[in-house]
Amino acid sequence: MNLEELVRAALAEETKAEPDETGAYDRFLGRRLRHAVAAATATGLGVALVLVLAIAGALAIRDRPGERAIAPVETAATTAATPTSEPPQGPVETTRPAPPPVPVSAAGVVRRERQGFELTLPKGWAVDQSTTRSYAQFGQPWLVISPGGRPVSATRDERITIYTAVTSGSEYPGRPAKKAPDLAGQSISTLAGRRSSGRRPDGRAFLAGDQGGVLGYHVAWAYRCEPADICPDAGPWRVLRLEVEGTGGQEGLKVRRVARGLVDSIRPITNALPPTRAPVAEEPGLFADAPVVVGRGGQGDYAWELLARKGSDQDNWWIEIRHQDGDLWYGGAYGTPARTEQQAMRHCAPEREGATAMLVEGYGSAAVAKVRLEVEGRAPVEVPTFRKKGFPFSFWVVAPLPPGARPRSFTSFDAAGQELARGTEFAGYPNCRP
Repeated sequence: MNLEELVRAALAEETKAEPDETGAYDRFLGRRLRHAVAAATATGLGVALVLVLAIAGALAIRDRPGERAIAPVETAATTAATPTSEPPQGPVETTRPAPPPVPVSAAGVVRRERQGFELTLPKGWAVDQSTTRSYAQFGQPWLVISPGGRPVSATRDERITIYTAVTSGSEYPGRPAKKAPDLAGQSISTLAGRRSSGRRPDGRAFLAGDQGGVLGYHVAWAYRCEPADICPDAGPWRVLRLEVEGTGGQEGLKVRRVARGLVDSIRPITNALPPTRAPVAEEPGLFADAPVVVGRGGQGDYAWELLARKGSDQDNWWIEIRHQDGDLWYGGAYGTPARTEQQAMRHCAPEREGATAMLVEGYGSAAVAKVRLEVEGRAPVEVPTFRKKGFPFSFWVVAPLPPGARPRSFTSFDAAGQELARGTEFAGYPNCRP
C-alpha cells in the first residue's frame, strides 16, 4: 500500500462514528501530541509521517516527547509511530487549497520572507513545485528543490527540503545553552547521525547530522522581532533546517557538495535580521503561543494556578498546573478532546515528603459543566468546571483533600445534567503521606 492509499484509508477511518465512552480515558492520553516534528524530522526520512498524522488523527508517540512532570506520573501504555519515507505524489485529499507555484526570479532566486531566507538555486536544480505544494496543503510551508525540479522517483532520490524549525537550547548551533529554555508545548527539531559543526562565511554557526543516505543541517537562524517582550519564547532558538536526501554512495557526493554550498550561501532576510521596519511574522504554527492563566485558587501550600497555551503542532495544547509561587506540579500536551473524553490527576501539596494536602484536578471536553468526585469514606464532591476562551477544554480542581484521601471515581455531566463519562483511573501520586 502506498502513502496515498494510507492517507485515504486514514481519512475514511476518521469519518466513522464518534467514539463511545469505553476506554475514553486511554484515548484521551493517547491523543497527546498528534504529531511531533522532532520525531518526524530526526531521521530525515520521516517528513511524510507529518503529512499522514496531520489528517489521520492521533497516534501516541513513545515516551510522549514534550511532556514533563515533577511528580511521578502513572501513564497508559503508548505505541511508537513508524515513519514513512515517501511524501504524497500526485493528487491527494487535503484540507487546504492548493497554493500558487513558488515564484522564482529570472536569476533563479527564491525568497521565503516569512521564514527569513532567500537562495539562488544551484545550477541544474529547480523547485519541485508538486512536492512543495503537497506539503503546503498539509500546513507544512517547506521548500523542496531537486535536479530539474523533478519529484523523487524509484530511480532518482536526490532532494533538499528547506524550512525553519525550533531546536532545543542545548543543541543550538554555536551557542548551546547550559540551561535549556522552557519551551513547553513547542515542537523541537533534532538531528540524527554522526555530528559535525562549522560556521558560514558570515559567522553563523551550523550543525550537521550524517546518517549516510540522509544528511541534516541546522543553521543558526534566530527569529528577530520587536518589541522583544511580545516575541515568542522559542524565537531565539529558531534554526534553518535542510534535509538532504540521496547522499549515499558516489552519486551522493554531488548532492552533498550542493547542500554544503547552500548552507554557506542561503541569505538571511526580513525576520532573520535586526528589525528595521514593519516586522514580518513567521509562518503560522511554528511557534507555540505564550501561556495564559486559565484559573487559580487555594491558599498556602495548595495555592494553585492552571495555565495553558496553544502548541506549535496542529491540534496540540499544553496544559500545566503550578503552585502560585511558580513551582511546576505537572505539564502535558493534549489534543482536542472528544465530548466524552476526560482525565484526572492527583497532586500532593507541597510536592515533597510531609504533604499537607491533596489536590485532584482534571480536564475534559468543553461540553462538561460539572464533575462529581467520589472519595473513599467521604461524601461525594461536586464542582463546576471553568473554561478559557480559545481553549477546547473544561477544567476542574478539588482542593484541599486530606493527604491520605483515596479518590475512587470521577463523573462528568453536561449543562443539562446528563452524564457524559465516568472514570476510575487517576494519574499522578497514588497517595500523599502527611
